[in-house]
Amino acid sequence: MPVSRDYARKMCRSEYVAHKVYLYAGRYLAKGKLRETLFKASSDELRHYELWKSVSGECRGLSAFLEILAFLAFSALFGATVLAKTLERVEGDASRAYEELSGSVPELDLRSMVEEEKAHEAEFASSIDEARVRYLGSIVLGVSDAIVELTGIYAGALGALESARTAGIVGLLAGASASISMAAASYAQAKHEAGRRPGAAALYTGVSYLAAVLALAAPYFLVEALLLAFAFMVVNAVLIVAYISVYSSVLRGKSYLREVVTNAALLLGVSASLYALGRALGLLAV
Repeated sequence: MPVSRDYARKMCRSEYVAHKVYLYAGRYLAKGKLRETLFKASSDELRHYELWKSVSGECRGLSAFLEILAFLAFSALFGATVLAKTLERVEGDASRAYEELSGSVPELDLRSMVEEEKAHEAEFASSIDEARVRYLGSIVLGVSDAIVELTGIYAGALGALESARTAGIVGLLAGASASISMAAASYAQAKHEAGRRPGAAALYTGVSYLAAVLALAAPYFLVEALLLAFAFMVVNAVLIVAYISVYSSVLRGKSYLREVVTNAALLLGVSASLYALGRALGLLAV
């Protein structure tokens, strides 16, 4: 059955968006094999767009522009590799859609498009090689440990301390020393793992840990009320968890919602437990 004009416009817009996103990512974000793959895919998608436009008419508009902006913002936040992994799924969806449409648009060689979309999907999968992905385990280790430890310290401070600035200083000192310890542990672990450079693993772990420490400590130097500073700290922690969960969900095929909920529940559970402990210690000190 012939496709509707609206559906043809949708497919046309999709190919145009893919062309622009691949082109931008190839120019400004990717390197090596991934850059070459993105440029080739961009050229193919431009041709697909022109073919669909011959059927649907011009399909560019505000929605296409906004979709491109959303993809570009996503790639700026999470890097070319996560974008490529996401687009790998998009290409898989596109190839399945073209297979279902086979024969319904006589003007187009949909079989050829199917093969090209499948080739893009395979090329994206084989081109993924970015430092932040290769050392994802080190980054997640640093960030996760910092969130659990600092959240515990600040929760305990609610029951044991009265000054937000004092709590912030305690957290910074504990976090700075812990970041060095975690970096050393990551270095020692990477020495026994093939394909990982110990120095890089230590750097990613230590820097990610320290970055999380600074983000969690910031409210204690900006807000005077201890409880309010803690509330902002928890918000920052949840935002960091949400950010890191994107990597594990996209790259490892896990449920994003499950990752966020599980990690946030752990975070809040640790906070509640150590608040109770800090409160108890505070009463004992009176």
